[in-house]
Amino acid sequence: MKSQRKGFALFKGHVSSEPVEIDAPVERAWEILTDFERYGEWNPFTPSVATDFEIGAPVELYVRMGPWRLKQVERIEAVEPPQLIAWSTTMGHRFLISALREQRLEPVGDGRCRYRTTDDFSGLLIPLVMLFFGGFVRRGFNDVARGLKARAETGSAE
Repeated sequence: MKSQRKGFALFKGHVSSEPVEIDAPVERAWEILTDFERYGEWNPFTPSVATDFEIGAPVELYVRMGPWRLKQVERIEAVEPPQLIAWSTTMGHRFLISALREQRLEPVGDGRCRYRTTDDFSGLLIPLVMLFFGGFVRRGFNDVARGLKARAETGSAE
């Protein structure tokens, strides 16, 4: 997809996890999802995150992108307990690469919830980003979803 903005052709990309049903209340999943100090215990894609949850505050992410280990610094965009946490990044100028990651939880009844994470990308370099990293991000997001499900359902975050 292309759109025009100030004379630049911007490309868009979207990566999401499969939605995962979790046999635990949304509050339990939220507690795990926002306990960044313990991410390394269950999250194989992003084993370390540091932030103070303030809107606009930096988020230091240590990400396993296939064979690479990357440090990314992003910014908190939204914190809406117990349903949404989002952060964003711009690499170089916003016309090159910008991204918004959302992690969403929704109650689905009977003490259960659903999790899904997405990343929406835009910029001139997005075709390259998607070609070289899109598959790693998709696998990583699905690993996060499965890890959160396992953690919330086993009760091992106590």
